[in-house]
Amino acid sequence: MTARDDGPLLLEFFDLYKTMGGQPLLDIERLAIRAGTCTLLSGKNGAGKTTLLKVVAGLEPPDRARVAWHGRTLSWRRALRQYRRHVVYLHQYPYLFDCSVSDNIAYGLRQTGVPRAVVERKVSDALQWAGLSHLAARNARELSGGEKQRVALTRAWVLSPEVLLLDEPVASMDQDAREQTVHLIRRFKSEGMALVITSHELQPILPLGDVHLRLDEGRLQPVPPPPPQAARIVDIRQGGLR
Repeated sequence: MTARDDGPLLLEFFDLYKTMGGQPLLDIERLAIRAGTCTLLSGKNGAGKTTLLKVVAGLEPPDRARVAWHGRTLSWRRALRQYRRHVVYLHQYPYLFDCSVSDNIAYGLRQTGVPRAVVERKVSDALQWAGLSHLAARNARELSGGEKQRVALTRAWVLSPEVLLLDEPVASMDQDAREQTVHLIRRFKSEGMALVITSHELQPILPLGDVHLRLDEGRLQPVPPPPPQAARIVDIRQGGLR
């Protein structure tokens, strides 16, 4: 994990407060998301990590929050109208439609009115980008867990979001599937996308992280990077991932 935190600011949340069942869940002074950087978000079960991602994605409302999108500060609802199409959230178990891999990847483009010829070209490029061309005609629901996650990531990539929120992207995968998923996530980052990743299995994604935050009792606490020796051990265990 690096200490890089110098990308341009895309999205900031201030004074984010959220209750659940009448009890405080999130009480976050500031969350900053920068272009081309990866923020790792850890914390115990029930800490509110998934809820936080859903608030950022606009899928759940906070009790209160101010949001800055590309430097312009607005209320959460007003900011959401501006940034919603630029932020994609992927659940731990992504929903795939009962149709081909190609049609799944094309879904978001079709919903935004992209011309058919452009959709076909973009989907072809996306399949090649993810190494999924050989699965293009397969029913997405018949794939393995790792393949489904790669389809979901590719469906996000084809929309060219500025921010990608990943909830437990490598959970319950075998080593090969995990490495392929991490490879795609690394490519997102190399293309300048901002990533926020929650995970209980930090070792596979630790080398991707620029910032590590722990959610504890509703508040975000910075986690210092591991010492160099520990980082090298993680790289070796993950087959040289850096």
